Parts: sequence; structure tokens; C-alpha cells
Amino acid sequence: MPERKLPIRRFERREQDIQLVEPGGSSKAPEWILSKEQLSVRSQKLITAFEGIRMQVIQKEQENELIPVVFKARISEDALAKTHRKKISSLFRVRGRNNMLGPVDLDEVAVKVPTAKDADAIIHNLKNIDANAHALSAVTEIERFAPIVVARHEKDDYKVKLIDFQDYELNKAIRDHFEQAMGNLGFEITRTEYSPNHVVFKIKSVDADALQRIKADAAFDAVFSIEPMPKYRVGLDLVPDEQFDIPVLEPDEDRIYPVVGILDDGIADVPHLEPWIVDRWSSYPESVLSRKHGTFVSGIVVYGDRLQNEEWVGTNGFKLLDACVFPDLDKESISEDELVANIREVVKQFADRVKVWNLSISITEPIDDYSFSDFAVALDAIQEEYDVLICKSAGNCTNFMSKRPKGRLYQGADSVLSLTVGSIAHVRSSRDLADVDNPSPFSRIGPGPSFIVKPEVVHYGGNAGIDHQGALVQTGVRSFCIDGTLCESIGTSFSTPRVAAFAAGLSKQMDQEFDPLLIKAMVIHSAKYPEKLAIPIEERLNQVGFGRPERVSDVMFNAPHEATLVLRDELVQGEKIDIMDFPMPDCLIADGYYFGQIVVTLVYSPILDPSQRSEYCQSNIDVKLGTYTKKEPRDTSKRHIRNPIGRAGSQNLLLDSLYSKKKLKQNQEGFAVKERLLIQYGDKFYPAKKYAIDLSELTEGKTRESILLVAGSGISAYRACIEITLRRKQSGKGELCVRSSVC
Repeated sequence: MPERKLPIRRFERREQDIQLVEPGGSSKAPEWILSKEQLSVRSQKLITAFEGIRMQVIQKEQENELIPVVFKARISEDALAKTHRKKISSLFRVRGRNNMLGPVDLDEVAVKVPTAKDADAIIHNLKNIDANAHALSAVTEIERFAPIVVARHEKDDYKVKLIDFQDYELNKAIRDHFEQAMGNLGFEITRTEYSPNHVVFKIKSVDADALQRIKADAAFDAVFSIEPMPKYRVGLDLVPDEQFDIPVLEPDEDRIYPVVGILDDGIADVPHLEPWIVDRWSSYPESVLSRKHGTFVSGIVVYGDRLQNEEWVGTNGFKLLDACVFPDLDKESISEDELVANIREVVKQFADRVKVWNLSISITEPIDDYSFSDFAVALDAIQEEYDVLICKSAGNCTNFMSKRPKGRLYQGADSVLSLTVGSIAHVRSSRDLADVDNPSPFSRIGPGPSFIVKPEVVHYGGNAGIDHQGALVQTGVRSFCIDGTLCESIGTSFSTPRVAAFAAGLSKQMDQEFDPLLIKAMVIHSAKYPEKLAIPIEERLNQVGFGRPERVSDVMFNAPHEATLVLRDELVQGEKIDIMDFPMPDCLIADGYYFGQIVVTLVYSPILDPSQRSEYCQSNIDVKLGTYTKKEPRDTSKRHIRNPIGRAGSQNLLLDSLYSKKKLKQNQEGFAVKERLLIQYGDKFYPAKKYAIDLSELTEGKTRESILLVAGSGISAYRACIEITLRRKQSGKGELCVRSSVC
């Protein structure tokens, strides 16, 4: 392999690269819009259903009750796309105020009715079939909202989330009212801020009778959901490894080391780790601490490559912040709200010193297809507030023991801003189920809610199988027991600290102010699929995300045949970056055509709104990379034309429809195996997008159309352009990495 000496390059857009987003789409009404006769029937049906809700609004207003009436509207399958939401909301808009609160389920939205005047106005809208044909065709039913209740027979602590009425003062008053009402009923209740706009209550020791009393109270009208408070569990099966020895490393006093925060059950004072611990934090007495799991995780951060006699990460030395955020779970339990509070407190205290945190614990509940977990929302809020990066394990699954399919990611692994890490096998013994460099049998899989890519990356976390008696057999990775001896274990808990070490090491190498978005983008951009990976291309994103990151040195520097450019910028409402003369090197031209391979990675920080459930990610950024024939002036006096200069003959090369299925199938070596990634993200709000294309795989027709050179007094390439567009009204920060390579 040629030596990597050429550094990656940062570049900035120029003032001339900023353009305005122009309106698009068709003004033609959808085919599923109802006829006038059908609209009349639909209108009357909805009005009849709404009359009962209107009477409840009048009664609440007469009694001066604080909590507004909320109903839900069911949406036709044809109108579920976000593009129809504005039309639907107009049905419930009163005096410029949007009463639609957000999704309840995939095909349901919640709507508040604060006053009788609002109710009358909504009925007026329901009657106006000419002005609201689109919305009336989309809304099929109306009914009073009922809180989502998940009950257990035994006594338990319950988690309560209130309806977000999209009104700061009203939400504040209702939270205080609910807390007081539950106190009056004799319950012990605590309030935890998972994010600034996402408050969770815990009601302690609730049995079936107590749950009925809660449901009978008037304050229950403010409840969105009530369910048992999640508890946490850590599984750790250690196997002694007496055949391997490793010397104790001492920090160099003259060297500054990156620090990784270990959010776990504590780190033992073993000889190998004690010199590397810079500080400790705990909210628990020593008598209820375990330190087993955190010690094993920490050993991998500091000694990971040495313990395996491999250069997997390519880093050398880390300081550790011992953050004991949960106790020995055999002695004392911890609920979700307590864990969130602990993580927030320690990150807040050390945010100026520790920027990369490892979190290898999970709630043992799979993620939801439709909504993001409360734990994920809390982790996102913490990262956003304190400008840190959390590396989160995907979670472990034992379904392979009973020959069942792998389970979905555990809650918390759906955190949008975190780097979620799965596991692949580093070796295979006789009874192990996974081949080398393939997903570990226990590694949980994606996608995340709303089909976002989770996990983003994988690393080595061990292998497993079953023996002839059906018992677990494990081939683990090495680290330390609490007595300082070496042992082995398996789990995504132990692939995750390798990525945390990678991220911290990369940040140290970049020698600049910490930028979590840039680090996350570089980790994803560096990830490749191992050559031995045997799962189908269409399943890779769910199983291993974008692959396994390279060594830190391979990320920071390019080989002679590579060039990596990084753009860090922020887009505001209604703008796009359009670089019409993006540099493509002359060495990528042969026989009148471009050739080579291009990898494009876009990672952005979206606007996040927990009340919107599946639409938690509120902004979307798209990237296009391609060619055009010429620049041309445009008439901005015409409707919808907002930019004076445009492009003619544009062709986006990041479209899978341009590539030959025959060539894709034939080319199964090198780049095609390790990096090729053709996926249509469409309008889905993926916060991480990656494309990897080989120009030799274009269809013959598209080769001429897309990358043909123009022969004249000399040979000049079709101009190359790169375009990044914010597709929704919210602003968003993005990180773009582009690497081009010669075949």
C-alpha cells in the first residue's frame, strides 16, 4: 500500500456559491382528491364526529378548566407524506394559529381545541369543501384523543409524558398542575428534563388500583402516555485469559493525551488503568458499585490494539474520566430518568475537558419503527447542549441461541447525534456462528426509527455460537477484570470503545477546537466494508451501517492517488450552496472521459422536535455531485426564478439509476466490495448520507451524457458542480466530505 503523506484539505464556499432555493413541484391536484359529492359526504361525517368534541370544549370553557380538549384526526394512506401536512393543518388553523400538535401514530395527528371559538371555526372549515378539498380528502376520521396506557399487573414505577400543546406558558402551567394533582392523590412524583422541550414525570409504586385513580383524575386529560419506567441491565460474562500478558503502560508526563469519558459502572484501580484515570465522578457509595463492566470497557480504550496484537484503531494512549452513572445492578436498580440525570450532570461538569464519551449500556427494550425513544431524545439534548459526542452501543441480542432472527437496536441506540456502534467478528472458532469480518451473532440491527441509518459503524466485539448442548460459546475480545487479570468477553459494549478511542484520537490529530459534527463525518467517511463481508448489499446498512472505520492515520492523510476535501458550513432558511466550478483534477481524464471513484459523505445536525415522534428530525439536507455543460443567465423577473445564474445540462452522478446493473454485478473486487454504496435517500430525513460511486460502472449512454469531455482547441472537461440544498424551512449545520480516487 502506498504511504499516506498527503493531508486532507478544508475548503470554504464563496459568497457567489450561495443561492436561493427555488420553489418546485407540481400544482396539479393529486388523483386521490374526492369528487364534490364525495367531499360533501366526508364533510358531514367529520362535522358529526366533531360536534361531540365541540360540546366538551364548551363545557371545559364554562368550568374554566386549564387543559384544552385534544382530538385526533386519522389521515388517508395517500396523504401520509409530509408534503400534504400543510394542507391538512389548514383545516384546523384558526386566526393564523395552527392547532395541529403533531403525529400520534403513523396515520394519526393530534389537534387541540382551546376555545369554543376555535371549535366553531374548525366546523366552518369542515363545511367549506371548495377551499379545503385537499384536506377533507386526506382526513378520514375524527375522534377524541385517549392517552396511551401500558400497564403491568405488579406494582411498578411509571413514566408519564404530557401532551406538548406547542405553547410554552400553557405547557409550564399544565406540568405544575399535573404534578400538584398527583401529589394530592398521595403519589410520590419526580420531574426530569430529558431535553428543554421534553419533560418526563415518574410516579412511584403504582399498582392496578392506583393506575385507575390516576386515570380518573381530571389532570389525566393532559397525559400523552403512561407506561412502566424502563430499568437498565448490563450483562457481562468474563472468561479468564491466562495465555496472554501485557506490560503496564505509563503516561508520558510531557505529552498531552486525549480524554475519553467512560459512562459506566466505574473503573477499578487496576495497575494497567490507574495511571490513566484523570478524575472520577459518582453519585453512589462504594458499597453499591461493581466496576466490572466499566473496567473492561476502559481497558479497550487504552490498550485495545495491544490487547489483540493488531493495529485496528491506530491510536496510542488515552486518559480516562471515570463517570460512574449506574450502580451494581445486582444490588440496586436504576431507572431511566435517574440515568439521564446522572449522565447530564457528569457531562455538564466535565464538558470543557471531555468531549468524547463512551456509553455501552442499554435499556433492554427494542426501538420503535415509528417514534424515537425518550432515552435517545435525552442523549441528543445533552450532546447538543454541551457540544460533545457520545459513542453508543447498538445492544446485544441472544436470539441466535434459539435460531431466531436478530432483534432491532435497543432504545438509546436511536440517538440521532450519537455514533451508534455494532459488532463484527475478529476471529472464528469451531462453534462460532459468524465468519471473520461479518456481523457478530449478538449484534442488534437497524434501521432506526423512520429508517435512519443505525448503527452508523461497526468494530470488533467478539464472536459467539452454541455447543452441542445448546449452551453459549463465546470467542471474546481481551481486556481487564477488576483484579487486574486479563479476561475475554463479547458484546457491542466492547466494539463501541474502539470507536470512542478512534473519535478521540482523530480529534487530537486534527489539533483544533472540538467539532462533534466534523468528527462524526470523518468517522463515517472513513468507514469501509471488509472484503470478507458476505451479507447482501441491500442488507449492509441495517447490519453494519457504513462499515468499519480505518485507522486514524489513514483518515488524516491521503495516498498519492487520493484527495479528500471537507466543507463545514451552515445553511439558513431558503438558501443552498451551489459550487459550479468544483475542482476535478485533470489526472481523472482519460480518452476524453472522466474515470475514477468518488466517495461523498454528508453529515448534518438537524432541528429536532421530540413532540413530532416519527418526524423528530425536522430538517433535511441533500447533496448532489455531477456535471453540467455551461452556465447561463436566467430571468429573475419570471415567477419561481430567484437566481440570476444557472446551469444547463446538469447531471447528478449520485443516482443509482445511472449505473449499469450488469457492470455492478460483474465488478466484485476492490472498491466495489469495500466502498460501493448506491442508495436512494429521497425525501427521507437521514442525518447521515453517504455515496460511493465508480464512474466505470455508469451505463454506456450515461457515460457519454454525464462525463463526456468537450473536444476543441484543447480538451476541457465538462464542468463539475456540487450542490447542497436545505429542503425544509429550518436551518441546519452540515459537514461534507468528498474523496476522489484514481482507479
